[in-house]
Amino acid sequence: MKFGINLPHFATFPSKDAILRVARRAEELGYDSIWVTDHIGVPEPYVPRFGAVFYEPLSILAYVAAHTSRIRLGTSVLILPYRNPLFVAKAIATIDQLSDGRVIFGVGTGWCQEEFEALSVPFRERGARATESLRIMKTIWTSDRPAFDGKYHRFSKVSFLPRPRQAPHPPIWVGGKSEGAMRRAAELGDGWHPNFSTPDELAVAIPTFQKFAREYGRDPSALTICLRGHVQIHDRREAWTEKYPMTASVDYIVKSLQRYREVGVSYMNLDLFYGLPELGRETLDSVLRTMERFQAEIAPQVAG
Repeated sequence: MKFGINLPHFATFPSKDAILRVARRAEELGYDSIWVTDHIGVPEPYVPRFGAVFYEPLSILAYVAAHTSRIRLGTSVLILPYRNPLFVAKAIATIDQLSDGRVIFGVGTGWCQEEFEALSVPFRERGARATESLRIMKTIWTSDRPAFDGKYHRFSKVSFLPRPRQAPHPPIWVGGKSEGAMRRAAELGDGWHPNFSTPDELAVAIPTFQKFAREYGRDPSALTICLRGHVQIHDRREAWTEKYPMTASVDYIVKSLQRYREVGVSYMNLDLFYGLPELGRETLDSVLRTMERFQAEIAPQVAG
């Protein structure tokens, strides 16, 4: 099992120093990846959840690419309808080139209607727009003379070089737990990236995703399943571990990860400072300590 760390570019302590320290320490400790999250604007009702400061994710990836050398760089997830897909294709290709092929492109459709309205993007069209965006990006990244004639975008006789360093393109991991998201991942993705799910929930969902993959003529075993989940290490099992099975003692977290691996998860993207009230009390120093302890006490028991 592989492990990634979400960068603190939002929530309780977003800053250049925090981003850089977590990115560098993750690489030093041997984590497989570091990840950014996406919001362009934070509507007032969600400021308590995300914080008022939210650094732009693609800019963060370009920044940390220059300060790291090995660790992979992921988006968890980039909301496709928020941006012009031709711009996103160019930006991801550029970051992949500058980082020597380290990008993992996690994508989603979005959920925050107020943010869609602020960006003048039709909320009810987000699924169709996301699917068309993925088709456009794959066309741009793999065609010598890219052209596209879709519902929302049309182009031809335009060069979009450079292509990504990775061929044919960075791995595309599609987020979301709905049937539409799973079908989008099965048809157009290289992996499925759900979030905040228990092993029992995934034991039901993963076979459905695999069934969709076979319907699209894909080999399910060739598609990565990466879960985004909360982690907080305690000296005793907490009352809320049934819903959040990685907010517990070391032994319980190890057992939870083993169960995740049994149901088909091969990659974990770890939230150490966001998503639960308890994580909102974390500091940069406590997050760095959790990263060190997880890598020393937990990861070796479930690696491979």
